[in-house]
Amino acid sequence: MKNVKNQLNQDSNKVGEHVKEKVGETMAKVSGGSLKSGFNIKILAGIPDSKVSTLYAQAYQLYNTGKYRDAIEIFRILILLDSTESKFMMGIAACLHMMKEYNAALEAYTLVTFLDPDNPVPFFHASDCALQLKDKLGAMVALQMALKKAQNKPEFKTLKERAEITLEALKKEVKDQPLI
Repeated sequence: MKNVKNQLNQDSNKVGEHVKEKVGETMAKVSGGSLKSGFNIKILAGIPDSKVSTLYAQAYQLYNTGKYRDAIEIFRILILLDSTESKFMMGIAACLHMMKEYNAALEAYTLVTFLDPDNPVPFFHASDCALQLKDKLGAMVALQMALKKAQNKPEFKTLKERAEITLEALKKEVKDQPLI
């Protein structure tokens, strides 16, 4: 049984690497390398950073006042202007999360992890979405990733503590559940 499990893990890792490689190749072809070099519409259109910052401030204000749909529209514009800025996609993910659109929020948080792979925050919030969707194992994986990314960085101390508490509670729940 253990050998089968190990083989499944190895096979899934190979498939994951293959998919990751193919997605990367496709993105490079589609963007003509522009994403890698940081090229974006903001630069092409000559839009100053101050205008983008003003738009972001408006979206953030809308988010903080509970106007999530309106905030999403501005975050979408910001993503069109600069698709490499993770906080714009994080804004969409957070709005969807607050609107209880957990599947969509989970997908958006996943995109944030590609844009900012060292940030534990999207993994942490993704774990809550998974929990809301009754996916305890998915939540556990997201929490483990959050912990891995948080490491011992002081700015993530609280997040790490909350992730550890939640993960331990989930492990206990899963352990105590009958298999069938």
